[in-house]
Amino acid sequence: MIMERNFQPVIVFSFSRRECEQHAMSMSKLDFNTQEEKDMVEHIFRNAILCLNEEDRELPAIELMLPLLQRGIAVHHSGLLPVIKELVELLFQEGLVKALFATETFAMGLNMPAKTVVFTAFKKWDGDSHRFIGSGEYIQVSKGLINACKTIF
Repeated sequence: MIMERNFQPVIVFSFSRRECEQHAMSMSKLDFNTQEEKDMVEHIFRNAILCLNEEDRELPAIELMLPLLQRGIAVHHSGLLPVIKELVELLFQEGLVKALFATETFAMGLNMPAKTVVFTAFKKWDGDSHRFIGSGEYIQVSKGLINACKTIF
């Protein structure tokens, strides 16, 4: 529905890296990019991973990323290599990522333009238990996105 109504780009926030990856992989049959956009993504991706050694380029996380990115889908969390996080941020800013599944680390200090923001839950693991996020945490995650949204409309 979000894509049909042109409410992209969309950021789907989760408080779990595993959940981000699961949501992105569940969209494996969807494709939001044109062939021209796919070619641009591949070119940018190939150039970005040149800074990695051969062993790192063959990591499953790296190899699985390109097909997702080419379809306009991405994941962003603290478990990714820094070059991959920067790549995802660049592709999102350039409009080549239409659906981004991210943890709260994506919102820290970034001003990313999103038309739609979705929270998968309002509870997070704090090391001891699952608790509701506080208003300060909610504002911190959504503030930059709200400001970015104002520049879109």
